[in-house]
Order: sequence, then C-alpha cells, then structure tokens
Amino acid sequence: MTHRVRWDDLQFVHAVAEHGSLSAASRALGVNHATVLRRIALLEANANVVLFDRGKDGYRLRPEGRALLASLKLMKDASAKISRNLSLSSKSIDGTFRIATTDAIACILLPGYLEALREAHPDIQIEIAVSNNLIDMSQANAEILIRPGQKLPSELVGTCAGRLAFGVFGAPEYLAKNDHDRVEDHNWLGVMQNFAKSTVGDWQFASIRDNYEFSADSFLALASLAERGFGLAMLPVFVGRNNKRLLPAERFAGGPGNDIWVATHRDFRRQKNIEALLEFFTDAVRSDADRLI
Repeated sequence: MTHRVRWDDLQFVHAVAEHGSLSAASRALGVNHATVLRRIALLEANANVVLFDRGKDGYRLRPEGRALLASLKLMKDASAKISRNLSLSSKSIDGTFRIATTDAIACILLPGYLEALREAHPDIQIEIAVSNNLIDMSQANAEILIRPGQKLPSELVGTCAGRLAFGVFGAPEYLAKNDHDRVEDHNWLGVMQNFAKSTVGDWQFASIRDNYEFSADSFLALASLAERGFGLAMLPVFVGRNNKRLLPAERFAGGPGNDIWVATHRDFRRQKNIEALLEFFTDAVRSDADRLI
C-alpha cells in the first residue's frame, strides 16, 4: 500500500535533521517539543520506516533518512522560492533599480536571485554595480546593497540575512605536493591593503606574513590564482566550493566568518518598491544558508 506523505510532515524531519534535536527543531519551527515528536513518529509509522537513531547526543539520521534528506532540501528550496514569488507578486514593483554588491556575490549568487525576481516581475529593470571596496559600494547610488560586513555604516539600514563562512582552498596539485601543517610553510595568496580591515584581512595579517608574491582585492581573482597552483587562498566557502578546480585545505579548517547584509540608504527606507525588494533579497540570501557556511 502506498502512503501519501505530506510536505508539512516532512518539514519536521528536515528540521530535526538540520538542528540535531527535538528541542532545537521545535524552536526553529515555532511549535512545541511534543508536536515535533508526534509528527515524526506518525510519519515513521505510516511509512513503516525508522528515520532517526535516538541517542543521548541527539537525533542522528539513519541511512534511510540520509537518502531522503537531499530530496527534502530540494523541496524546502522550491517551497521557499514559491513563497518569495507569491510574496513579491502581491506587491506592485516597476521601474529601474540598482544593486551594489561584490564581484563574487554578483557572479555566483545574484543570477539565481534575479531569475526568481524576473519570474515574478518580467518588466523590472536591474542595474548591477560591482565593487569590492566598501566605500564604493556605499556611494554607488544603489537602492539595494548586498554586502558582507560586521556592521552597516550609519547611512545604511537593513537586515543581517545570514552568516558567511570562509575557508582555505588550493589546487589539488598544490595540496598534494605541500602537506605541511604549519601556516608559515605554505605559499599564501594575500588580500590587498584596501581589504586590510576586512575579516579575511584581519585573519591573514594576524596569522600570516603581510608580504605576498601575489595579492588581489577580489576573491574571484584569488580563486583564479589558486587554480594555477600559486598557493593557498582564504575564500568565502561559496566561492571555493563553486570552483571545480579547487579543494578545501582540511588541515586549515575553521576559518573566520562574517555577516551578509541586505540594505538600502536611509533616504530610500519605507518606499514601497524598495521595501519589497529588501524583503525579497533578504529571503533569497536566507534560503542560501547552506551554501554560505
């Protein structure tokens, strides 16, 4: 007999798998502990399968559950996309808008967001202003800014939409030939002085020498240099993972992190179109949480 599985039941499975415990899942879903337990038990009984091993250290997915998890993530992403489109479609947006962001976000993350935006509003026009200099981004006369940072400048208002993790990446050939455990025994690709006050700048200038054979003010440029085997680069994880010619340097796992903000200038706040776009891009970045950390 085939049992119909409801998406709202599967959300409970996904939440427990993602957070590792009933209590954490209940907080994330906004329900009580007993509800999570009951819904998972009912789903397992109806499907005649055990999805989790229950232990003192929390809930761990069994092989049957792990096979299901990838499909659940796809369903969650699709559901979030539908919700964003419905929310955006309920608000009339027209005109031309400028988005200021970094080259890495513009090239890797933003196209997917704009695809969903265009589906909801095919007549909207978007200009993309790309700069990795925080001052340039703040002065780009853009209605929407998507940028990493510990905090927003005083002239901007917005929302911290997620957390951006960094990791060390290198070419497979470089990593195979250089298995040193010490930071100082490696060639490093550095960030330029205008990145000195950034998260990666703080990490590199504290952990490594500040004299590099090659440096750049672009993570995409650093990734390209790393591809050639020039050395290791500290990159946003979504940049490193997106590059099929780079591998994470596992011995240097646990890099720094940074917030990612969706913001606008104070002069633009409370404008209907701007508020709708801020909401859309904030939700889009949040739905990308798994790619960013």
